[in-house]
Amino acid sequence: MAIPATIFAPSTQPLDIAVLVLPRASILEVASVLDPLRAANRHLGREGFRWRVITPDGQPAPLTCGIELPARGGLAAAEGADVLIVIAGYSQAEVVTRSLLSGLRRAAGRFRAIGGVDAGPWVLARAGLLDGHRATVHWEDLEDFSAAFPAVEVVPDRFVLSRNRFTAGGAVPAADLMLHLIGTRCGAGVAGRVADLVPVRDPRRWRPPATPGPAAGRARSAPVGGVDADESAF
Repeated sequence: MAIPATIFAPSTQPLDIAVLVLPRASILEVASVLDPLRAANRHLGREGFRWRVITPDGQPAPLTCGIELPARGGLAAAEGADVLIVIAGYSQAEVVTRSLLSGLRRAAGRFRAIGGVDAGPWVLARAGLLDGHRATVHWEDLEDFSAAFPAVEVVPDRFVLSRNRFTAGGAVPAADLMLHLIGTRCGAGVAGRVADLVPVRDPRRWRPPATPGPAAGRARSAPVGGVDADESAF
């Protein structure tokens, strides 16, 4: 079976994602990327998405909330993944090393797509991986980011797709981005059900149009199968 040129296209093949989490990232940013994928797999009844968490040094990443996030390994542990997503927080300038940037540059060609969340676009841009692309970043950083990287077309959107690059300006925009990924690969029905379980700006945006008739109101009010207690809280 031919592999689509973009990851944002209908596919029944599992998408393998490596999530590079930098120290002092936010747990909400991590959850906004991973939990929609988990929920999508649940509603699909199969593994439409696979993921692994990696860190710059392979050690658990200390997050801003005080917990440490376990990791599969360092950047080498991303080998074989289709996609790399970089999640970083306010302190990216302090935790990003030359070694990490050079490693990202060397590894970039292995992935079908590369993305950044919140301050993740700073990391990608510092590695030269957003040159010639459109991108966004956290709204507080838009002007500074644009001045720092004139080779990047910076736009104030919640998330941006630019060929084989994608960026999101924070945790909730990242959830919107993941819903877009789920919807394009698995269909609007799956994206709509997942949207009822994760913190997105407008869950109604992701629901398919209701079928006319008596059941239409029920279709809009709740996802098929109901909502588990552990999911409704998120």
